[in-house]
Amino acid sequence: MKLKKLTALFLAGAMALSLAACGGNDNSSSAAGGTGETGNAAAETSDAGDLPVLKVAVMPFLNSLPVEYMVQNKLDEANGFKIETVYFSNGGAMNEALAADQWEVGTLSAAAVNSLAIYGAYCIADIGHSEGGLYTLVSPDSPIAQATGTNPSYPDVLGSPETVKGTVIATSTGTISHLNVNKWLEVLGLTPDDVQIVSMDFPAAYQALKTGNCDVAALNPPTSFTAESEGYVVTSSLSSLDVPQYDSIIVSNKAYNERRDVLVNYVKAFFQACDALQADPDMAAQMLLDWYTANGSETTLEACATEIETRPFVTSEEAKGITIGESVAITGEFWVSQQLLEESRFPEIAKHVDDTIVKEALGF
Repeated sequence: MKLKKLTALFLAGAMALSLAACGGNDNSSSAAGGTGETGNAAAETSDAGDLPVLKVAVMPFLNSLPVEYMVQNKLDEANGFKIETVYFSNGGAMNEALAADQWEVGTLSAAAVNSLAIYGAYCIADIGHSEGGLYTLVSPDSPIAQATGTNPSYPDVLGSPETVKGTVIATSTGTISHLNVNKWLEVLGLTPDDVQIVSMDFPAAYQALKTGNCDVAALNPPTSFTAESEGYVVTSSLSSLDVPQYDSIIVSNKAYNERRDVLVNYVKAFFQACDALQADPDMAAQMLLDWYTANGSETTLEACATEIETRPFVTSEEAKGITIGESVAITGEFWVSQQLLEESRFPEIAKHVDDTIVKEALGF
């Protein structure tokens, strides 16, 4: 795959969509019922009146915290709509449900590639820095941890061709952590063929590192922060590799075409939540701990505070300077290179990025 060619296709498509974007009519009916666990239905809340209901997908991760804040503080009602949450364990499950119109709006990172390229959803805002905490880690006594300065352009990246070649790397393949592995290898002058990449979920990958069944684990939060706090050494991160990544607000094709007015209000409320969470990191860390605990993840307040610090939300002011869709295009290029996405589908990503909704919501 020629990455420059793909990037050119993406930019051309994004420009065309931005010029052609137009508003749709609001549809106040709720989306079709899904198999995910739902809550906060407007029909069950008498003081919500006749506000339109928006089915919002949430996951047990940081990127759903603004939704929790919106619900707790009734920012949805204050902005003229009512949230009905639909719970999913991961982005893959969200995409499967997207095909059946089981949710209308949600927040995704790497999985947004399939949302746009395959399911016809739209990316309408970038709301969080998701590169923080995406680490490759090794034990402190690993030769990899002692190898510094291999690539002067990336001074914080550890490892060398000699220490990394032939190692076993555990991660969840096809995810943004897998992208971290490939970029790390590239910076060291290696390719995935020089190592053995074993696919497993993040807690299992960390357990494999602890038991010596792998040499490197590529993890995401909160597991990555737990590993770091327990003494494992970070050898690379998307931040140290200069790879920008955002969590993005993704909207179903149907909601995009039928519920623009509600989506504008949703984006406005979402950034009100982001602003509040960024303004009070202690409050945000405690809320994140409560969110993880309620959804079955074991972590600590310290780890949550670190995640809040290293993966900040995009504020309403910062949003005005972000080019929406760049990070999902980077991930899309990676997926094509890994044969996780057909190259012919790559241009669909650019066709499904729209910055006009966030501009209307934030007034810029």
